[in-house]
Amino acid sequence: MEVKIYREPENENLIINEDDLKEYNDLAIELGLAIRSADDLKVPNVYMPLNNATQRQLKALCPESAKIEAYKKSTIPLEVLKVYKYAKENEMFDGYSIWYDDEEPDPLLIGWNWQSKEARKNAYTWQVNRFLIARWGDCALELSELLEKGKVRIKAQLLDKAKIIQDKVSSVINNPDSYVNKIISGTSITGHDFNLNTNADGTIHV
Repeated sequence: MEVKIYREPENENLIINEDDLKEYNDLAIELGLAIRSADDLKVPNVYMPLNNATQRQLKALCPESAKIEAYKKSTIPLEVLKVYKYAKENEMFDGYSIWYDDEEPDPLLIGWNWQSKEARKNAYTWQVNRFLIARWGDCALELSELLEKGKVRIKAQLLDKAKIIQDKVSSVINNPDSYVNKIISGTSITGHDFNLNTNADGTIHV
């Protein structure tokens, strides 16, 4: 089993070099940046931020999600547990979840933060910033290749749903009188909603 940790290279030194970390915190305070109080300075978040497009591609590969405490699909490697412990101790994130696929687990450890105090207060789960912390399993693919694989899966989902729509439309075209009679008689026509929609995660449904 392989493990990949996704730290931003330009900031990785902050978690291992106390001098760099002190300089970072001192400069942030001097510039009036939003960090924790001087009495409770922690290591800043150094992990990879996920934009909406990247999240959708990764979600296509790992559609299931669980809080890290509840995850039981596969064994979490020691290296990942150490990274999680370090991030938790330094309060880098408000929460953690694991994204995975039932058939091909290759899980992702995701850290997330509320976007605002209002979002935290009202638990607006759609108003969070997410970060990729780690991945384990078959890690032969680089992130760019993984995202391309997610794009391919989204395309396959789209084509599958389009085929369902095509079959429904063909049924109406080939048997119009049958459907007209149903409409006239007030019979409900089920299973013929042709809207092609996506949910918040980008999952396609008909």
